[in-house]
Amino acid sequence: MKFYKAVAEKHDYFTGYTTIVGELVTQRERDTKFRYLGDGVFTEVNVSKKKTVWIFGARFECVEV
Repeated sequence: MKFYKAVAEKHDYFTGYTTIVGELVTQRERDTKFRYLGDGVFTEVNVSKKKTVWIFGARFECVEV
């Protein structure tokens, strides 16, 4: 599935949401929660939905050790 991975911690003052470094957001979440942040804050990645985990309300990619 296509996700956008946050590469920097930025705050969208108009919507009140803040990104976390490494957080994965969908296209819909990006359009609603982070619509005023530039493209340089996110990189496009393809990650399986089964390889994601929710931690304190944010989605991250599972990293096996």
